[in-house]
Amino acid sequence: TEYTCAVLISAVGQLSRPALPDIPGVETFRGTAFHSAEWDHEADLTGKRVAVIGTGASAVQFVPAIAPQVAHLTLFQRSAAWIMPKPDVEYRPWHHRAFDLLPITRLSERFAFWAFCEFLSLGIVDVPVIRKLVTDIGLRHLENQVPDPRLRAMLTPDYPAGCKRALFSNDYLPALTRPNVAVETTAITEITPEGVRTADGVLHEVDAIVYGTGFKGTEFLWPMRISGRGGRKLQDEWADGARAYRGMTVPGYPNLFLMYGPNTNLGVGSIVYMIESQARYIRQAVAHLARRPGHVLDVRPQVAAEFDRKLQARLDRTPWNFCSSWYRNAAGRITNNWPGTVTSYRWQTRRFDPADFECKPVS
Repeated sequence: TEYTCAVLISAVGQLSRPALPDIPGVETFRGTAFHSAEWDHEADLTGKRVAVIGTGASAVQFVPAIAPQVAHLTLFQRSAAWIMPKPDVEYRPWHHRAFDLLPITRLSERFAFWAFCEFLSLGIVDVPVIRKLVTDIGLRHLENQVPDPRLRAMLTPDYPAGCKRALFSNDYLPALTRPNVAVETTAITEITPEGVRTADGVLHEVDAIVYGTGFKGTEFLWPMRISGRGGRKLQDEWADGARAYRGMTVPGYPNLFLMYGPNTNLGVGSIVYMIESQARYIRQAVAHLARRPGHVLDVRPQVAAEFDRKLQARLDRTPWNFCSSWYRNAAGRITNNWPGTVTSYRWQTRRFDPADFECKPVS
């Protein structure tokens, strides 16, 4: 089926395609195996020996949930995560009455969380000393929740705070101290029909494997194929890493707009705020086109190049360069994250500037 449109807006996101690890023998395992984003709800893990591969945001959520029901859980950890206390609050009836009668109380709480995230995001580039605060909080949280010094050493990150997204949890670390849970830091060499073999030659026999290995975040728009002026292919131009002006437009691809595109993910804060900024900017661009029927908008190459130059200069100063994460592609380019506050992005995208674009009749 072919659809014709004047404007194409991609809103497919960055974290939608699960990534399985590139480990020999993944397909040979005889037991139950699934990615956490495609949870097999028919699989009963009760009383089973379970391997969990991955220690990111997904594992932090599901490991505490399944640890009490399995016979044994082995967590295969490539690198420890920075775990922060999670400020959970049980709202009492008087909270709800206050929210109903005085909406400013609810708005104030939301503003406080937003402001706290903005404060932390300043530590990425502009105020590095904030990272020391995050480090201290994380180490204190780890010491309070993991009394065993050997296990605590295994769970202490060997990279600076901020290099990977910090994870908020009050029950992940305690789950790893359970007698039926083991943390394995030896590298995995293969998956066998019986389980997981590590570099020391040990075969960890398990009944099920849960992959908490994240998503193919650097493969923007995949598997779509986008063609631009003169037959140019977007996947070819992005061969060494995706890039877009303000994360939304690419030279040579008129009337194509991206939401949650390259370098608009966050190390700290809410992506919803970023998407709202993009929606407003794109709406202004479409309104500009609506007043000029039969025209297309194409961001000027020099404008996009200058934006990328400044962006990369800031990215070079971030802690994201100090470890391996999904923020960086195989070429080492940081393609996902915005190196600043959401306020700075909102300010830069507050107004669509036609001068940044060529507005031409449809050819």
